[in-house]
Amino acid sequence: MADRRVGLALTLFLGAVFLWTAPGRITFPDDEIVFQTTEALWLRGELAIAGIPKRTGEPPHLPAGSFGWALGRDGRRYGFFGHGLSVAALPMYGLARATLEAAPERWWHAVRSDHFFFHRRSKQADWPRLLVSLTNAWITALTAAALFWWLRALAIARGAALLTALAYGLGTAAWAYSRTFLSEPLSALCLVGCAAMIATFHRDHRARWLWGAGLIAGLSAHVHVLNLCMVPCLIGYALADRSARTGEARRAWIGAIALGGLGLLALGLGQWARFGSPLETGRFGHYSAFQAPWEGIAALLLAPGRSVFLYAPAVTIGIFGWAALRRRLPVVAIFVAAAALTRLVVISCRSDWYGGWGLGPRHLVPVLPLMIAPLALVWERWRASGRGRRIALISGHAVAVALSGYVALFSIFEWMFTLGGSAALRASGLRLIEASHWHLWASPLVGFARLRPDVLSGGAWTLARRGDWSLMAVFVAIAAIGAAALGVLVWALIRDARADAQPRA
Repeated sequence: MADRRVGLALTLFLGAVFLWTAPGRITFPDDEIVFQTTEALWLRGELAIAGIPKRTGEPPHLPAGSFGWALGRDGRRYGFFGHGLSVAALPMYGLARATLEAAPERWWHAVRSDHFFFHRRSKQADWPRLLVSLTNAWITALTAAALFWWLRALAIARGAALLTALAYGLGTAAWAYSRTFLSEPLSALCLVGCAAMIATFHRDHRARWLWGAGLIAGLSAHVHVLNLCMVPCLIGYALADRSARTGEARRAWIGAIALGGLGLLALGLGQWARFGSPLETGRFGHYSAFQAPWEGIAALLLAPGRSVFLYAPAVTIGIFGWAALRRRLPVVAIFVAAAALTRLVVISCRSDWYGGWGLGPRHLVPVLPLMIAPLALVWERWRASGRGRRIALISGHAVAVALSGYVALFSIFEWMFTLGGSAALRASGLRLIEASHWHLWASPLVGFARLRPDVLSGGAWTLARRGDWSLMAVFVAIAAIGAAALGVLVWALIRDARADAQPRA
């Protein structure tokens, strides 16, 4: 029960933080396509959409307004992004429809209006997008709670598991991606959720946990087809425990394979129904091609605009716990390494490995809650560490939170537009995307300092200064809930620290 209470408080606290830094709008053309799919599912019970009526992310050889969709066999337009996030956002869309008339007229003006928008603006169009765009704030908070669950299932001390989950939420690019309506946060939740269920199955051998992992693994491909590359890693992790290879585990495996297979079968049937082939996602080879992985690997590890070590600094701190993880939980260490390396190599073999105008290592965001696992072993050794190491650990986390919070306040889309028209880029002779990868002056770490924060709470404060405190009151209530949840978390840490300090009989 204590773990459940901590998990709930963790979700509420991080959810409050993420809502305060959310922009309250659709920020990417990918997001708009996924939103339109959510709207189509709610209003008409179908997947056909209208698309974006102007040029956004299409390759040069494709006509304007064709980004993100392909013509289906029936001649209608279908988004080629996974539909998992569209389904997950249905409750938020339903809430938007139910509150459309009640929402004060001025609230939708709190969204910054000096951005590139993918739709014709009105309250009827902006209000559903505002609420639906908050979906990933809760999904990312739930991912941190699932990470806490996984670490506890691995017998990590509660305090260390909680601090690691907080570091994931506040010290990595997960915070910045909670602002988006992209699929990476939901992919992360699916992956760490599967890991937590597998670890729980290893612990108590109940078939339902392996069934749940199988089902989520199959459904994760509906979030993004790239998640298929994670399935072998999850199967290997599940099989690593000897009890999972006994005759008694056969019933659990049959159910897990059947449920996962149903998810993959549904994906193939859906693609066949829309595009004529179970293997066709709708991209038709227009948006990427296979290439040698070396550039992508180098950039995702080292480049100032893409390095996972820069944009997930809490993961970088966790490297110091890698040896301890390998000694204590060798199976988990192998699983984490396999998942991270598989994802890194697979995405680096694509010409669009950088994820368009996404912030930092976009396609590695789903494996961040796994990659941060060694940090839990660092926190477990906290009391045994010397004073210097404790200061270094706290200082490192302060830097990680400050850096991650900084990049979570601004729009990467706005920065790429700004960079594209800058004199510095013209003088360099570089292509926009190349400069954003490899040059510090062109990275968001430097460029964001030139921009205004892009947060809905800022717009609420602007309305408050003009006499309308209604939206600001909502944010104050959110802050109060977050503060109460933080109090629960702090008390849990204090209580566990006192328990650890008690002499053992």
